[in-house]
Amino acid sequence: MNIVNRIFTTIFCVLLLSFSTYTQAVEKDNSNELITIEDLQSAYQLLVLDHADKTQQLQFQQRQNVLTQKATLIAKKQLKIRYQWGGTTPKKGFDCSGLIQYSFKKANISLPRTAASQYEETKRIPLSQLQSGDLIFFHTRRRKHVKVNHVGIYLGDNKFIHAPRRGKTVTIAKLNRYWKGKVVGAGRIEG
Repeated sequence: MNIVNRIFTTIFCVLLLSFSTYTQAVEKDNSNELITIEDLQSAYQLLVLDHADKTQQLQFQQRQNVLTQKATLIAKKQLKIRYQWGGTTPKKGFDCSGLIQYSFKKANISLPRTAASQYEETKRIPLSQLQSGDLIFFHTRRRKHVKVNHVGIYLGDNKFIHAPRRGKTVTIAKLNRYWKGKVVGAGRIEG
């Protein structure tokens, strides 16, 4: 909790204690109802605790954004590393999901090994809400028995980074007509 929240909480607690001693004498809304300790506890819940929860959620989202951007930068450092089916390191080479797993692991985010399991692990988002650091999932002509068989990291500006296929290297590709036709969905990494 930051200093502003602590000050606000302290002030509110002092007021809560002060008002609770006068609950018998204070009228509520000019009627005969009295302000009760439950009323004050409800106000405290709304003003302090709910605000603190929202602040923590915002801080967590900001931290996740920093980590996904770090993973994106790590992936970009792998440009021109050769494709290797089953590859999970720069030394051995990468396949698509190996590149993703490696980049996010270096940014302290744990992801499963395969594109299909990474798809299951992430929160579905509409393509219109893609942000840099989100994952974009594809189904290519090969391996028709699975729904998702390829993955990349969205970079913004209609581009993504991926390890495409045998004989190629890690590269940045445009989300052109070919790739748009292969998109299965997009996913956001959440703690």
